[in-house]
Amino acid sequence: MAESAVPSFGRAWATLQPALSPAMLEAVSSLGFEHMTPVQEATIPAFAGNRDVVVEAATGSGKTLAFVIPILELLHRKRVQLGPTQVGAIIVTPTRELARQIFGVLTELLQLTGLEYKAHLVVGGSASATNTADEMSALREGAPDILVGTPGRLEDVLCGRLRGARRSRAGTIAAGGGGMRGRPAASAARLEVLVLDEADRLLDLGFDASLTAIFAALPKQRRTGLFSATMSDALAQLVRAGLRNPVRVQVHVRDLVGAERRIPSTLAARYLVCPPDRRLAQILRMVQKMGPLKYIVYFSTCAAVDYFYRVLRRVLSPVPACVPGGKQAMRGERERVRAHFGAAFPVAVHSLHGQMAQSKRQATYDAFSGIPPGEAAILLCTDVASRGLDIPDVDCVIQWDPPTDPKSFAHRCGRTARAGRAGQALVFLCPGSEETYIDFLALRKIPMAPADYLWLDPDSGAVTTDAPADAVVPAGALSQDEQTSEEDEEEEPGSDEKTAAKERARRSRAKRRSRDQLINFPTDTRSDELLELVRGLVATDRDMYMRGKLAFVSFVQAYSKHEAAFIFRLKELPIIESAKGFALLHLPSMPELRGRPVSRFVPYAIDTDTIPLLDAKREAGRLAKLEQAKAKLAEEEEEEKKKKKKKNDTEAWADAKGAKERTRERKLKRIRRRDAVAGANEAKLMEQIEDPRIREALAKDPLLAKRMLNHRDKSLRDMVEITSTKMQHRTASSDSKSVSLDQIIAEASLHRNNDSSSSDDEDSWEALARKEEIRKRLAAKGKQQQKRKKFQFNPGFSDEEEQE
Repeated sequence: MAESAVPSFGRAWATLQPALSPAMLEAVSSLGFEHMTPVQEATIPAFAGNRDVVVEAATGSGKTLAFVIPILELLHRKRVQLGPTQVGAIIVTPTRELARQIFGVLTELLQLTGLEYKAHLVVGGSASATNTADEMSALREGAPDILVGTPGRLEDVLCGRLRGARRSRAGTIAAGGGGMRGRPAASAARLEVLVLDEADRLLDLGFDASLTAIFAALPKQRRTGLFSATMSDALAQLVRAGLRNPVRVQVHVRDLVGAERRIPSTLAARYLVCPPDRRLAQILRMVQKMGPLKYIVYFSTCAAVDYFYRVLRRVLSPVPACVPGGKQAMRGERERVRAHFGAAFPVAVHSLHGQMAQSKRQATYDAFSGIPPGEAAILLCTDVASRGLDIPDVDCVIQWDPPTDPKSFAHRCGRTARAGRAGQALVFLCPGSEETYIDFLALRKIPMAPADYLWLDPDSGAVTTDAPADAVVPAGALSQDEQTSEEDEEEEPGSDEKTAAKERARRSRAKRRSRDQLINFPTDTRSDELLELVRGLVATDRDMYMRGKLAFVSFVQAYSKHEAAFIFRLKELPIIESAKGFALLHLPSMPELRGRPVSRFVPYAIDTDTIPLLDAKREAGRLAKLEQAKAKLAEEEEEEKKKKKKKNDTEAWADAKGAKERTRERKLKRIRRRDAVAGANEAKLMEQIEDPRIREALAKDPLLAKRMLNHRDKSLRDMVEITSTKMQHRTASSDSKSVSLDQIIAEASLHRNNDSSSSDDEDSWEALARKEEIRKRLAAKGKQQQKRKKFQFNPGFSDEEEQE
């Protein structure tokens, strides 16, 4: 562990200028603080001297006293006289737990100093509107001088509660949720001091609207202090907008070699690279090795906290009500667990997250804080317990996965090693790209050291760092030299390779490197047996089964939204091993599993519908709903069968109809082809007609031309030719004018329609012979067409209709 190059504590309290009041010096001495910390030594003189301050210091450096003492000193020194509803100081915090902690420190100092000021805690989380109204009434009757609370409830107190407005979980007004404000419960007209603790977190949680409303209700002439362990761009903007010529206090921690660090020098921060399905076993082995201490385990989601709380409670501290079969079954489970966790001391398990009811959150916080040193306890929580909370005697902080917001890493680690005490912190990382997180933390001045993988001795059950004989690398895995040589070969692309191909090759190498490192990791049969034991426990409790699936899905979703996405890439996450680490009975249906080697996951052999709920009443209701669902499913299947049968009948009719349609389509295709051929023939015949008069006549009578050219009215054509020849001879022998083509066609039509005996022109043997020859030819062609005819064309009219 690195030692500090600067003292953890500064000068004595009596050396402060301006000097503290005797009552305050006596109160601080009674609390056991003989010397100031560096942040207190630098902040209290400026803040108590009527200056705005911006303080940035590591967690656990004593920032709470650095602003509580100046608040009381300023109010006492100015002898501020406040009315019944007027407040002289306001402290704003992002979480209810932190507000309660600061309120406790403030109340204790007021009691020790004997100052006649009243403090009041205003936080959200009321169970009903009636409770909220009661709290407001108590606030008006109590006439407090100092308010400590969260932004949403402070906005209600100072600006009036919005009626008919919808609030989000963060406490801000939801979009479209405007409403009328009620009467404020307190007035800030004579406010002297405003403090924003964990100011950067206030902005990150989306309290901008509430803070703006609070600032609008405050006087301009006031002292303002911003306190945080990390600074952000949004906080810098707030400093420029809300503070006047502030004093900046930055307390840096350096080790013996002079390197700056953002975490306390008494904190040993380590990381462990291992497959994600080994983390549960590593936590149990760490607790067994380190002994009965207080541990905090951080998760990224509330669902993961709920699930692993039930898992660890069942493994470490089971109660008969949580075990199917009662005490006898619980004794059998303890015997099986003892093979994987051989500690001789009991371990209490607690959980804390933002979706819990406020009363339960406070009860959990008080219970875990009240555990005395020497007793083992584990608190599973989210980042709601990562800021500002001073939980006493926390010895070790374990992070199941790195926080989604990298700024929260230092705050998580800061729950231990507070006020000069020693502490340890451990974070789990997956092999592959996540190892780059260590370099990322180094840039943020958080030095990390590797931790040893813990093994369980198969004979004695003791925890050791020496691998047992059965811890071997699976056959078929690439050696480190083979991996390096293969990567070197791929890292020499040709000069003509495109950028896209390079990127695909890089990602392929990263995936293979992560896969190979998982394969090359030695087997841990004890860890695998522990996971199978937990899966067996999950298979007996439906509540754990459902929460396990929800926890894994929420973990994957949180991983995909990591702010350091260049390190935590979802495509490179060993998601199958992560599912094993959650002790899932089967993989849930989710798009993130597409293309993943799901064959590596072995489903648990059980019908999930038979997994019972431990609550008999809830189980009876579930079974009733299950029977209803099965009956409804049977009805739907029966309906589906009927629809399928009807569909088959309809399909048979549709097939017959389709066959007719296909036949009709084939006929139409043949007609189109013949029409195309006939059209081509007509065009050729028209080209062969040289007489312009005939062309003109045919153009005037397209129907006649079509019939003649298609040989459907050959008699008329022949009669036209014969009549035209005779009339030309007749015209040549006489002196009359020439006859037009129309007259020829008309006369030919008249001759054809009349009886042959009545026409003098048809008495000639030439005409009769010609007509007989035409008839024979037509008769022969008609027989031939009837003999081989496949298609008949009906023009839709007769010669008589044409003549009419």
